[in-house]
Amino acid sequence: MLDFVTEKATVWENLKHVTKPIVLYGMGNGAERILNKCLAEQIPIAGIFASDEFVRGQTFRGYKVVNYDQAYAQWGDFVLVIAFASEDSVILDRFFSLAQRHETYAPHVELFEGDELVSPEWLLKYEPVLQKVYAAWSDDFSRTVMAAILNYKISGKIAYLSKVTTRLDDLEQLFAFTQQEAYADVGAYNGDTVQEFLNITSGHYEHIYAIEPDRKNYQKLKIFVEQNQIRKCTLVNKAVWSQAASLSFNQKGGRMSALAENGKEAVEVVSLDEVVGKAPLTYLKMDVEGAEQEALLGSKQLLQNQKPKLFVAAYHHDNDLWQLPELIAKLNPEYQLYLRRHPYVPCWEINVFGKVTAEKNIEIL
Repeated sequence: MLDFVTEKATVWENLKHVTKPIVLYGMGNGAERILNKCLAEQIPIAGIFASDEFVRGQTFRGYKVVNYDQAYAQWGDFVLVIAFASEDSVILDRFFSLAQRHETYAPHVELFEGDELVSPEWLLKYEPVLQKVYAAWSDDFSRTVMAAILNYKISGKIAYLSKVTTRLDDLEQLFAFTQQEAYADVGAYNGDTVQEFLNITSGHYEHIYAIEPDRKNYQKLKIFVEQNQIRKCTLVNKAVWSQAASLSFNQKGGRMSALAENGKEAVEVVSLDEVVGKAPLTYLKMDVEGAEQEALLGSKQLLQNQKPKLFVAAYHHDNDLWQLPELIAKLNPEYQLYLRRHPYVPCWEINVFGKVTAEKNIEIL
């Protein structure tokens, strides 16, 4: 087995062996999935509590929803299971504060139904490539991050989620930005990451390609660009893929819009190589809700010829943790790759950073 994965028992095994009452924190889709899994594993749940502002005397799956004080009064020193996701700093502080008072877990569940999940069997299946990727990261901190991710996904222990950095620190420490940046924002949403780029470059750059497939998001993006009078900006209302086509898409008007086999609408997809062509590209940010592999394949010429700085989301599928760095290394082995995770519970906001320098990267393939 991998020596950097020290957790052996899964979160469900851990919960089966606790002797204290188990209480869920949160309602919604996450709680539904965790309750279903606990039911299947015959793990008893004593009750559910929510943040004070969400408690209105309601019930959830037959449980009366209470606040924390009421939960503590009823169950005392219970085992806490976090059952919703957040990146809000106030909520995250609350999670870690509660973890100082209670044995706390935040079970890892799939984002896309049917995905492979990290498990002891998964680790054994992919052990050779995981070991290669682990060794190939360009700094020790990346290996620390990878170990924390895998140990968390096995055990559900929230302590592993404290090993984080911030987007801005990573961008400024890993990359050197100039006034001649040409930026492709793949998954531009409402313009928030265009604004991030403008802040980093102080508004001095050569060109921006902002690409967003969801119609409602695209309209917000367009308004953002127009209201802020952002110059030299190409807007594209398509999804990025390995080649031009028309694919099924779930239009949700938010961050969860994604290509899907059962999508209710069709969306045009295009390769980034086609969008940018032979024009310069120095920085590529990619967060496309699970389609990162195909999007990277459609950026092959750019990665080989332009060698842009890379900021690629790697948390939508568990296999992204090894498949995305492996693919980048295959497309251009000159890339030095770094793994970082930004504040979120559960283990989302995992990102791969890449850059080409004079130093040769460690071979992955």
